[in-house]
Amino acid sequence: MNKKALLVCFVLFNLQLIKAQDDKIKFGAYSRALQQLSTLGSADTLNADHTSKGQVLLDLGININPDKRTEIQAIVRFNSNLSGFYGGGVAATLRQLYVKGLVGKYFNYQVGDLYMKLTPYTFFNSDAEGSANEGTIFQDIRRDYTNYENLSNKGNAWWQQGANTNFAVALEHSIVDTIRVDAFFLRNRTSFAALPSSFHAGGKISVTQSPRFKFAFNYLNLYDVGANSISDSLTISNPVGSAEVDIALYKGNNSQLRFLGEVGFSNNTYRGYKVPSDTGFFYDAGLQLSLKPQRIVVSANLTYVSPEFYSSAAQSKRVNYTLTPSTLFAYGNDPLHIGTRAISIFDLVRDPSVYSPVISRTLMAYNPIYGNALPYGKATPNRQGLQLNAQYKDSLQRIAVDLDAAFLSDIVGENSTELRSFVVLKGGLDLNIHKFFDWKKRLIFTAGYKYESTKRGGDVAQQVDLTNNLLDLGLEVETFKKMSVLLGYKMLSAQGNTFISVRNLYNTMVNFTPMSNIDISQNIVAIGLKYRFSERTYITLQNHSFSYTDNATAAKSYTLNQLLVLFNMNF
Repeated sequence: MNKKALLVCFVLFNLQLIKAQDDKIKFGAYSRALQQLSTLGSADTLNADHTSKGQVLLDLGININPDKRTEIQAIVRFNSNLSGFYGGGVAATLRQLYVKGLVGKYFNYQVGDLYMKLTPYTFFNSDAEGSANEGTIFQDIRRDYTNYENLSNKGNAWWQQGANTNFAVALEHSIVDTIRVDAFFLRNRTSFAALPSSFHAGGKISVTQSPRFKFAFNYLNLYDVGANSISDSLTISNPVGSAEVDIALYKGNNSQLRFLGEVGFSNNTYRGYKVPSDTGFFYDAGLQLSLKPQRIVVSANLTYVSPEFYSSAAQSKRVNYTLTPSTLFAYGNDPLHIGTRAISIFDLVRDPSVYSPVISRTLMAYNPIYGNALPYGKATPNRQGLQLNAQYKDSLQRIAVDLDAAFLSDIVGENSTELRSFVVLKGGLDLNIHKFFDWKKRLIFTAGYKYESTKRGGDVAQQVDLTNNLLDLGLEVETFKKMSVLLGYKMLSAQGNTFISVRNLYNTMVNFTPMSNIDISQNIVAIGLKYRFSERTYITLQNHSFSYTDNATAAKSYTLNQLLVLFNMNF
């Protein structure tokens, strides 16, 4: 046994002794063992066509309550790459640390690592592309490996470092019921030789007048603090503010009609960049109808996001499309022109290295074949139109349906006086078939589909016509108690032409990159076995066959196959 392993055992033993003496210390842990064997298709004869990688890790959570008002949480990671030799490459690192507590009777605080979320236009981590409604075989890998590793497993919250505080006050004999105040101060970037320190600061004031009327104000600012010796040409100030309102127009026993709205502004200024600052604004207003007996919720919203609107913490993407996949990234048979794989749906499901937990200071690159209408979520600039949503879930959880539609257009033309029009249709279906017949064993079918169209008229040279399709299918069949057969299929296709706007370091549009003759198809066929010790503790063996076909450029086509074993444990 090597020295690091002995040290780990010594620490765990002493912590157990402390716990035995004082119940103020509690432990929790997440553990994972993963082994992947990937193979490039036989058509490639020049590059490495096999790769094997794996790891065993333990994230040990230590929760300390020195008193009733204070909590200290630390997560220490013990990681060993399976490619190591007799414990070589074993590492122990601090993954997460925070202190939180209560001051007096009202003030809550947290210092250290934390998750932060406001609204989709202010501080929001939008969902990654490549998923319409994934089945279990893809969903497990994305949730427990990819999202967990890139710290985006808390819904649409960003993982940050800093401090926040909040307090709420209930007012008696007043027209206002409660007031809640949240404030935060976060580090966006540490100082470098040529770059200043960067911070996010802001907060939210929420007011509940009654169950029928609520409103809130949000404000945050991304700003730099630098010494005189640091060039201020990139020193940014990006304040964003918004006001929200929630009004119950009708509230009955069986139905409810609400008006939901948000309106706001942004300003983007660079101290050393001698141009006027950009000021943008947005509004999002609509109605939401809830039918309680039918368990149906329907909403319709009109949205407008000006071309100048910029909100760094709402428009940053999870996926960094400038990165290269970590699995067999080189392919091709021409030694003078070795191909490098672009990020595919295969990588979006299972490769944490193409994700970034960092909030960007400029609009990040995106790939139109995965989404051209709203690449930066609801806060995508230069968009206006109508967005619809309908949801249904029966009381016995046998069936769930989620439908989305968006009909959008540019506000101003990009590289043309003509405006692009966008249509997005998306649907998801979950069928717990076993609950229809009161079967004890699971039989679950999932399906999802997303269609997207981008069109622009005008001169032939400026016309745009791009169509994207994404299909997700999944099946889980429990053959023996807690043992399931998993099947999954994922398909993405894109045909047509479009362009990508090129921006400089100051977020100013300076050029356009055309994308013509797009004719791409991607497919994943997956099969596996899964044994559940509990809902979040399981072992699974899976095989995924992936094909990338570029009908316009045959040399860019390739196939991949991956066999993986994943043991995932929460305790």
